[in-house]
Amino acid sequence: MADFTRSFAGVPAFIGRKAGLPCMLAVVSMTAVLIAGCDGAGASVSVNGQVRLDGVPIPAEIQIEQLDADGNRVGRSATAYADDRGSFSAAIESADRNSSTLDCRIVVRVSEFSSNGMLAAFDENAAPTKAIGLRRVIRDNDSLNILLTR
Repeated sequence: MADFTRSFAGVPAFIGRKAGLPCMLAVVSMTAVLIAGCDGAGASVSVNGQVRLDGVPIPAEIQIEQLDADGNRVGRSATAYADDRGSFSAAIESADRNSSTLDCRIVVRVSEFSSNGMLAAFDENAAPTKAIGLRRVIRDNDSLNILLTR
């Protein structure tokens, strides 16, 4: 049983064999190359902020879409939900994978509670209290204070 355990789960038994060391080094090298070459995550821009309606913090849905120079949507969008204190945070991946400044369309849907007791953003039968679209340049770690009126 000891020989089976050592050869099955023991790396020393694998490395100790003549053919095992070059094979182990090849596996480790391939793994390192794959990890370094598969950096699927590009640069992302993180933002946080607060939504207020008539000066009062309010829940809301915030959708951020990256735009190209012509105003067309590119890359992935990000959606965040402001809590009952109006606070939210989001991260959006740069379409060119290395920019920390993004031209964006920000759509805000203020969501008071509907008659069903759920936020209007989640109730398909309720319209948002206020919806607005903004175009802004955002930078990594920006703080967005979205102040709306009725």
